[in-house]
Amino acid sequence: MSDASRSCFTEAHFCVMPTGTQSNVYGMSHYTTHASNSKSTCEKVLMACLNGDITLFEYALSDSNEPKPENNLFRAPYISENSEIVSLDSFTKLSAATGQSVIVLGITFINNIGQGASGFTAIYTAPLRLETPFYRSMEMVTDKGLPAAMEGIPCQITHAQIFKHGVSSTVFLVSTTCPKVHLFKEKLGKSSESTYKESSVGKYFSELQRETESSIYFMDILYYEDNKYRLTCTGTEQGKITFFMVDVAENAILKVSDSIGFGPVTSVVMFSDEPDVPIPEYLLPLYDHVSADGERREEPTIHVLICHALEVASIYRDIKKNGLEDQIVLKSSYNYDSVLCGCIADVDFDGLNEIILGTFGQKILAYKFDSSAPKEEATYLLWEHSLQYPIHSLIAVDLTGDGVKDLSVLSMRGLHILQKDINKAAGLVSERLTDLQNSFKKLELIEADHSNKSI
Repeated sequence: MSDASRSCFTEAHFCVMPTGTQSNVYGMSHYTTHASNSKSTCEKVLMACLNGDITLFEYALSDSNEPKPENNLFRAPYISENSEIVSLDSFTKLSAATGQSVIVLGITFINNIGQGASGFTAIYTAPLRLETPFYRSMEMVTDKGLPAAMEGIPCQITHAQIFKHGVSSTVFLVSTTCPKVHLFKEKLGKSSESTYKESSVGKYFSELQRETESSIYFMDILYYEDNKYRLTCTGTEQGKITFFMVDVAENAILKVSDSIGFGPVTSVVMFSDEPDVPIPEYLLPLYDHVSADGERREEPTIHVLICHALEVASIYRDIKKNGLEDQIVLKSSYNYDSVLCGCIADVDFDGLNEIILGTFGQKILAYKFDSSAPKEEATYLLWEHSLQYPIHSLIAVDLTGDGVKDLSVLSMRGLHILQKDINKAAGLVSERLTDLQNSFKKLELIEADHSNKSI
């Protein structure tokens, strides 16, 4: 029996999948939009079913101005009844052609399911308007490119930034069972219509053109020190984990570190100790590690979470300095069958990130992590949460635009939305505002005392 407490989340909504289908570990994505009648942002979640159906889940404002859950089913162009969706990913941006907000959706799928199956990647660009729901925007797809055929069966699709002459753009990366990684980059046609075409992955990601003994199942990419360096971590079907540090300007590999695990890698997530939350301007004087313009004076320490299907999940600390040498095991993570996914979020509002795992044994596990503590004291199980189905994917995002992150959980049978008690969160905000006012009063008294002494 675990010593962990019960979860601080409650299940607020469940969006069931169509009868007779399910999803997989690559089947959930999210994108950011501006909340209705507000300058704040909120997230929307996409859930893909193997049969080709996609569900958009979002919170819309009701007539009483209360957030109301909505889910709408749609099918993307080119996905036939004989197709099976493998993975999807999405992001929003300003269109290079029109300057308007658009959503870009990448989907990998296979046709001729069974022996002789062939893999494809389809990328769609559609207008993003508050008055036009995205599932209807798919009828106005502006990317006319046909799906790109690939060798092998696709695995993960993810997006990443590339930089050229100081200007960034977003590309899709697709790993396959060849094993090989494909890159798809936006190109503008003569009529200013954009389309995504395959380009050389080695031209932009030298670390991903290296030959691998088995398929890359998961990869994560992070830029560091004002985009001077790129940190890339990959995990393969056979359990091998590889960390790269790359000079972005030269596209040259500076450091490589490997670790061999047992069984397929099911999640790779790089993270820092603290959440990446903007600090309000009036609070900047209280933070020594942040400059007057809100930028960090020191780069954060980066760690990586690795989940395996057949062994315990673990964290490698300070990978930029140590590579994959300093491993910390997340104890008890193997007690609930395979760990299939993980995400990072500050779930207890202490200003530090926690590690959240999802298991095939229908458990969500949250761990505290102290990166500076000795190995045996660096992590412990904070709480656990039970669901009725195996858990495939986790995302911590703000779905309602209230500033509190919800936990989006993709299980074998649908999408679960777990939320924190907003009243408790509001009470905590009130307490900390009071503490903040007291801190400012103390600062004013200290400054007044110094002024009197100088006189």
